[in-house]
Amino acid sequence: MKKRFRQRHGLQLSSAAFALGLTSALVSPVPAHAAGTSAPELSVEQQKSRVVSGNIVDENCEPMIGVSVRIPGTVVGTVTDIDGNYTLEVPAGRNELEISYTGYKTQTIGVGGGKVQMKPDTQGLDEVVVIGYGTVKKKDLTGSVTSMKNEDIVINPTNDVMESLQGKVAGLDITKASGEVGSGVSITLRGNRSIYGDNSPLFIIDGLPGSYDELNPNDIESVDVLKDASATAIYGSAGANGVIIITTKRGNAGKVRVSFDAYYGWSGKPNFKHGMTGSEWTNYMNEAYKYKNGAYPSNIEALMGGNQAYIDAYNNNQWIDWIEEASGRKATTQKYAFSVTGGNDKTKIFASTAYTNDRGLLQNEGQERYALRLNLDQQIFTWAKVGFTSNLNYIRRNRGNSNTYNSALTSMPLGEVRNADGNMNSEYIQNQYSPLGDYLPYQYGNNTRTTYINAIGYLELEPLKGLTFRTQLNGTLANSRLGQYWGKEATSKLPSYAKAPHASVSHNESYNYTWENILSYNTTIAQDHSIGVTGVTSWQKNTAEEYLEGGNDQMVDSWQWYRLISTSPVWLNSGYKRTQKMSYALRLNYSYKGRYLATFSNRWDGVSFFSKGNKWSSFPAAALAWRVSDESFMEGSRGWLDNLKLRIG
Repeated sequence: MKKRFRQRHGLQLSSAAFALGLTSALVSPVPAHAAGTSAPELSVEQQKSRVVSGNIVDENCEPMIGVSVRIPGTVVGTVTDIDGNYTLEVPAGRNELEISYTGYKTQTIGVGGGKVQMKPDTQGLDEVVVIGYGTVKKKDLTGSVTSMKNEDIVINPTNDVMESLQGKVAGLDITKASGEVGSGVSITLRGNRSIYGDNSPLFIIDGLPGSYDELNPNDIESVDVLKDASATAIYGSAGANGVIIITTKRGNAGKVRVSFDAYYGWSGKPNFKHGMTGSEWTNYMNEAYKYKNGAYPSNIEALMGGNQAYIDAYNNNQWIDWIEEASGRKATTQKYAFSVTGGNDKTKIFASTAYTNDRGLLQNEGQERYALRLNLDQQIFTWAKVGFTSNLNYIRRNRGNSNTYNSALTSMPLGEVRNADGNMNSEYIQNQYSPLGDYLPYQYGNNTRTTYINAIGYLELEPLKGLTFRTQLNGTLANSRLGQYWGKEATSKLPSYAKAPHASVSHNESYNYTWENILSYNTTIAQDHSIGVTGVTSWQKNTAEEYLEGGNDQMVDSWQWYRLISTSPVWLNSGYKRTQKMSYALRLNYSYKGRYLATFSNRWDGVSFFSKGNKWSSFPAAALAWRVSDESFMEGSRGWLDNLKLRIG
């Protein structure tokens, strides 16, 4: 069992956050040699064990959390705690421990304990990264690609995959303009490329175009960011703003592993400018009175214009801080994720489920998300494999309105927010109505329910060594319903064509299909010449439908948008859109002795919404690279220079 404990202070708006994570893995302490054989008998002396402990730090002598410490050749081990400490029961006769952590070199140490300093693994050049329609070793890259692993994603307490990558990828700008629950982020890769068009990069999920919004961060294995033209050209015009490839976790052969991750966090109250109360408000009103009348008011009665209700509220010290009333609670987030992975040499399964619940600063703001995933890989023959990837999401979201804050800032700060029963007053003082009208029962509603289903099936064949054929079919179905209601006492602004009470509902449905075929061949000639060829065909069909209805004069507030027949219709509308795309792509990779690298690619896209006579276009690209550090004349620099590569694309 391993525990993660994270605490963070000094967030934006002087907030603080607290997070608690718990991850457990169930493994069987069986020696590696035990599969299919009987373990040798141990003598009485050998059966004795001892408890050892130690401390592990990084290159900066900071404690390392979650470092794996195990007995070599077995799965018996533990992980370090928040202070980098570990304790492990070691059988007699065992004198070594193996310590490992992603991004650091694996070390074998004695069981004597003490402090151990991990060394960063700067050599990770044999690490495989995902590129368009394939993978390649990092040292053989000719394009600009940055790879992030699961550990880099889940370390941040957020339910947004891309938000967790803020500041971690050079050239990838991720900004969040709003603190509203469920609001997304703006993503640009190496700046804006279009003045009026969309500048968002293309997202490839498990090999096919998709959306990252519906992904559970715990399910992600890696994120690879393709930055330059030579790396993205294989995706044609769709990759003009860069490409982000997300790969989810797959099952692994071996013992079943069960993981559970729980997180709860909250943010403190924001430092908004509060409304004026007490002497601050009366001084301000005195100046306003003088500006209008040429002299200060003689007494409070004159300032209040003789209104007895206002005078009584002032004398009774009934001041109201409307900003405090509008946003007086903490924003919270909680998440519970459960996953199971396992299998054997032929069948591998990864399954997960997750629940998240976010609550915003506004009382009527929140979001719940339910997620399910099942990834399956089945080896049919030594040369044939099939697989299935599925993702299901259901989201309920209630949105507040920022106009609540604007109204709160300008409202008279005298009166009674609530009545004797604790219910909010609509008219809190004579002729003054609550700026928190959206919080009144059934006066405002903005509710979205979304269902998202994505499924991918594939068949992969390897009839000859180095020759691979993969065909994959993807289907996506998304359905959403948005219901909105404005009562007569609601604070939020109505659409320009409507009057209160107004109800509206819209339904949106989209279904998309993608079928791709990928043929690749890799071979080495005379030991020094490595050649790789990849050919791709891709067909996409996207369909979207929308239905919108709205009406004024809803008879009963509690009906909201559920009984539009009782309204006076003001608009009805519907829409339909369908697009198709056909593509062909070809890529050639060449490497001589691993030092001199070349990549040539071209993609041909045909799109239905292009103008007649211009529906097809091609996107060629080329890149060259030279691994200077592998040259013999660089021998003397290898003590301080690990990898030097010159690229042009």
